[in-house]
Amino acid sequence: MLAVMIDDAAKERAEKAHRALLDLVAEKIRGTGAIPRNNPIVDLAATVRDDDFLFEMKSTTERNVHSQVRRAISQLYEYRYLQNSPDAKLVVVIENPLPAEKRWLLDYVIKDRELLIAWDGDGKTLHCPTEISKQLSFLT
Repeated sequence: MLAVMIDDAAKERAEKAHRALLDLVAEKIRGTGAIPRNNPIVDLAATVRDDDFLFEMKSTTERNVHSQVRRAISQLYEYRYLQNSPDAKLVVVIENPLPAEKRWLLDYVIKDRELLIAWDGDGKTLHCPTEISKQLSFLT
């Protein structure tokens, strides 16, 4: 019984964090005059300043950040294909900054996969690496 309660609490926390990320990113998109959209497949999509973006939000903890980033990457490629948006910029949005031992994921996401990544940290502001800050200036 205790394991079920712990699992339910973790699921509830993850759902709350996911919703908070969706709301925060949607608010930032609306701040540009763009309209955030979603469907049963995609967390959020928007055209901001003539660029199409697809966003995947992930709740994260130090224990699950690696698997969550990995999931987001695969989902975003799938979404871009399913939405027939080959030029859309793909953005991984995570709940927390990467822990020191996982910071290599920034290079992997940005340089190797050519995706964008941002994270919350205070519930109000999104952060991203300096090298992609121009592309995501509307989020920060």
